[in-house]
Amino acid sequence: MENIMAKKAQKIVMASFGAIIAERRRLLGISQESMAERVGISQESLSRMEKGFIAPRFERLQLFAEAMGCSIADLFRVQSGPSELAATLEQILAPLSDCERRELIEAVAKIVALMSARRPPDRPAPKL
Repeated sequence: MENIMAKKAQKIVMASFGAIIAERRRLLGISQESMAERVGISQESLSRMEKGFIAPRFERLQLFAEAMGCSIADLFRVQSGPSELAATLEQILAPLSDCERRELIEAVAKIVALMSARRPPDRPAPKL
């Protein structure tokens, strides 16, 4: 009975890890192929990890963290909503100067305004 519970817990951790790396990878705009290359695995293996079917070897966790600009702990931290998106945006914008960040924010604001104006009033904005 204890072994069954341990296997269930392991599957939950694998599924959670897979969902987190898939979401982070997509938010950062990294393809599966590129991510797999960065961590030294096949694209098929990465796909299976993201689906929660397999777990990465322990020594690859640091490679995943480095590829996504986060800590190993972040790879297991389930967060959603504005704080996760803000953290991802902060990582993406980190190489830019303050002036470049302001310019980019202004450009994004204009794009959002254009997209919102095109959307019919009875149709809500899509969720991520």
